[in-house]
Amino acid sequence: MHVCWADDEAEARRTAHELWPNAGLKGALGQELARPVFFEQAAEMVSEDDVAEAVPCGPDPGPILEQISAYGDAGFDHVYIHQIGPDQEGFLSFAARELLVAV
Repeated sequence: MHVCWADDEAEARRTAHELWPNAGLKGALGQELARPVFFEQAAEMVSEDDVAEAVPCGPDPGPILEQISAYGDAGFDHVYIHQIGPDQEGFLSFAARELLVAV
């Protein structure tokens, strides 16, 4: 699952939109394009709100834990979390403090 953790939700939303706009593509469009340039073109139609709808953004663990729970309810026993953005250490500290103790 994709997340974009940051101390500030607005910053996380901007980062996710800038670095991972394909998260906001609907249906097969996000997986089935023939060339990378087609993904770039499709991503131009994606808004920050589109990405934030698909990717939990910000410092609140609630939306991330809800998504993890949904995967568990669907029968998954492992969830891999992709932190979008440069603050990997900050995310890992957050995950240890807020996520790993909750699941």
